[in-house]
Order: sequence, then structure tokens, then C-alpha cells
Amino acid sequence: MQHLNENDWLADEMIEEVMVGAITGETLGTLHRLIDRVSGVLVVPWLPYRSLFTAELKKFNEILYRMVSSKKEKMAINHVYEKKWALNSMHNIPFILHSSDFLYTGSEHIAGKPALIISAGPSLNDEIEHLRYIRENNLAYLFTVGSAVNTMVEHGIYPHGTFSYDPNEYNVNVIQKVIDKGIDSIPLIFGSTVGKHTLDDYPGRFMHVIISQDELSMHILRTPEGHKPTIINDAPSVAVIALQCMIRMKADPIVLVGQNLAYRDEQYYAEGITHAQGVPASADLPRVQGVHGQQVVTRHSFIKMKTEMEFYISTAKGTEFINTTREGAAIKGTSFQNLEEVIQTRLKGPIEDSWLQTSSNSEYDLLYLRSRIEELQRAEEAFQAIMEQIHHALLDIKHKLSLKQFNMLNVSFGQFDNLFTSLIGNCFFKIYVLPRQRMRYEFLYSKMDAIRSSRNSQIRGEQILLYFGDFIWKCQQDYMEIKSEIHEFHCSIHTQIKGVRI
Repeated sequence: MQHLNENDWLADEMIEEVMVGAITGETLGTLHRLIDRVSGVLVVPWLPYRSLFTAELKKFNEILYRMVSSKKEKMAINHVYEKKWALNSMHNIPFILHSSDFLYTGSEHIAGKPALIISAGPSLNDEIEHLRYIRENNLAYLFTVGSAVNTMVEHGIYPHGTFSYDPNEYNVNVIQKVIDKGIDSIPLIFGSTVGKHTLDDYPGRFMHVIISQDELSMHILRTPEGHKPTIINDAPSVAVIALQCMIRMKADPIVLVGQNLAYRDEQYYAEGITHAQGVPASADLPRVQGVHGQQVVTRHSFIKMKTEMEFYISTAKGTEFINTTREGAAIKGTSFQNLEEVIQTRLKGPIEDSWLQTSSNSEYDLLYLRSRIEELQRAEEAFQAIMEQIHHALLDIKHKLSLKQFNMLNVSFGQFDNLFTSLIGNCFFKIYVLPRQRMRYEFLYSKMDAIRSSRNSQIRGEQILLYFGDFIWKCQQDYMEIKSEIHEFHCSIHTQIKGVRI
């Protein structure tokens, strides 16, 4: 660095970025940007570093591995759910408009009160009679997550509410027992992107939570006072969704029940779960520290849930977290206590739960909702025009390439860039089309810098046709597939708020 002119070895544009120094916040930010815009990473350390900087190289590799793993996991989730999130949002809007916002309605009642998050781990079997005692004496709020409601109902214990958020169509199986028994006294607290069949036949009342993957609700909903709904971050587990809610609502203490996050005697579901058989434990599974100081067998998906729980717990200063899960994984930020001890020392009760049984509609601004829908309808017309212009711009680039008119391509590139920028800024595209093409946009984004910085007009033109062309074509195909559903949704909203004048 002291003896070479950097312009000499940067001249071929092969090196885009140089980082020197320790793993600081600035370096981490640069690594994040790097991983976001490339489709692969190869690390080639200089051989002497392995002996000169062993610890530093190990730390760098660990950080980079975590970043890449996180990116791969995010892309895998997008691949599975990107189509479902948008369609579920449209299907669930009528249910949202006819239910109350759980966070808004419940905050004043839950603040400062004990709340139990009851999961379906095998330790739930140990606590049935304790939970029955708490419910009968109304000593704390009992909220089940996912399949745990089945075990509770099987034992005749009805929680104050049950959370559901999985985007899959078969998520309804989780609450099928409640539906079959016609139980109408357990409110369903649903994430706004929940699988669309989950809500159709539920016999009880609804309360909703807006999930961060729900671009539509965030765009069209606000209160009469002009406030956007509070957003809960999407998570790998419904227990993490419930935990975020309890933290936002300032419940205290927050008590975890049946949250094993580990196997117990080769089981990780409580009794009474009929829709899932689980995965057998095996010798090659990872191990983590348990609540009793022992090592417990777990899974990578459980470790991910545990890590997310620990993150949200770390953000809630002043709130007490108690983990009552016997033989489960230790969760940082919680203290372990037997539930019987918690009843004796921490649950004084009674709590007030009548608000959970009072039916009410949401209090969103219907005038604003109608104006947003009309805006989206206008934006659809603009979207169609932009897509047509982009199609012609791509044909123009292809034509000039075929005639080898490379010196005339810069004007075409400028026109195409302007059109693509208009597309990305179009609200119809952002709400309905782009969320369903996250994976392809991630891939395209990883290529953008290299394409736009290329000084070879021929190569740049060919890459635009290959990468941008493929993305645009897939977006057009997807739009045609969901166009009728979008139009039906818009008509249904206008029908629901018919008679409201702006």
C-alpha cells in the first residue's frame, strides 16, 4: 500500500471495494451490502494470515458465515411464501375490517399484568392442572400459540386467546379441533398474512395483528387519527409473534410454558396434537444448554426460534421473563422457575378479561381505505403503460444489438433505466407484483451494480436483456395470473364501504 499506486491495480475494475482494519460497524455494513448484491461468495485468505492472524480470520469467517446463512435462509423463506403472503393479505382484509386490533384493544388491559405464552412442547403435559388452576381463578392471561390450543381444549381448559399466523393453506389444521367442537369462546388472534382458509370457519371472535410481510395492509390502513397500525415482525415461530405482542403491550411478568425448543424423550410435541407427528431425534442433531444446566438435543430450527426470542427479550428492559419449561432449552434473558412456584409468588390476580369477549369492528379510516384503493386502481393503469414501454425499450436494445449499433445503445440504456425506476416507484407494482417476485428481484439486485457500471455497451445490453428481461417477463406473467383476484378484491372493498362519502 505504501509503495504501489492504487490506481494501477484498480484500473481493470476487478476490485470494487477495499476494507482495511478490524471488524467494526462500518466493516459489517460493507459486508452486508456486499452479500446483498452478489449471488455467491468465495473467501480466499492469503496463506500467511492463517498463522499470523488465526483468531481474527476465524472471527471474520464466523461473521461472514452467519451473514451468508441469514441471507440464504431469508431467500428460502421468500421462495416458499412470497406468493402466499400477498394473496393471503387480500383474502384477510375483510376479516381485519371486522375485527379489532389486538395490540390497540388489549394494551391498557394487559399492561403490567402477568401473561402466559403456552406452546406445544412436551413439557406442556406437566402443567395441565396448574394451567387449569390459573384459568379457573383468572390469575393471569393464558395465550396459546399454534397447536397448544388442541392440548388445552382436550383437557377442557379454554385459554383467553390463541395465536395463529402461518401462511400455509393447511394452517387451519392447527385449530381444527376448536372448529369441530364449535367452541366460540376462544378468540383467534391472527396474523394478517395467515393462511387464507384459517379464518373461514372459525366459530369464535377474531382479533388481528398486522405482520411485517403484509405490504397491502400497511399501505391501505390507518386510524381516523392518521396513525398506521402497529407492525409485528414476521418470525420463524408463532411463539415469537406472541412474545413480540406481549412485549409491545407491556405484560409483566411474561411466562413461557411448554417452550421446550428441544426434544424430551425423543418427543417435541405435547399430547393431544393430532395434525403433526414430529421428526424423530437422531445422534447428529445439535445440543444446547438446558434449563437445568444439562445438554439437551435440539434442532437448527429450534435454535433459530431461540435466538429470535432472546433478541426480543433483550430489547424489553424492565420486564421480567420466566421460563417454566421443564427439561427445555435455556433461553437467555429468562429465569427458570417451576410454574407451581410462579403461581404462589407472582400471580396475585384476578385479571380483567371481559374485553376479550366483547365483539367489535376495527376502527380504521374507511375514507382513507377507499382513497388508497382508488389510488391503486389508477396506479394499475400506469403500471400497464410502463410495462408496455419497457417491453418496447427491451426490443429496441435487442434490435440495436442485432445491427451492432453499439454506439447508439447509451441513449437506449438511459431510457430503460428511467422506465425501470418508474416501475419500482409504482405503488401497484410495489404492493401486488414485487412482493410475489422477491427472489427474482434479489437475484436481479445482485447483478445491477455490475451491469450498470459496465463500459462495454454490447455486454451491458446483453445482460439487460438476460437479467432485466427475465425479471420483467416473470412479473408480467404473474400479474396476468392474479389480475382477476386483485380486481375482485378492489370491488369487494368498494362494496363493503359503499355509501361512505369522501
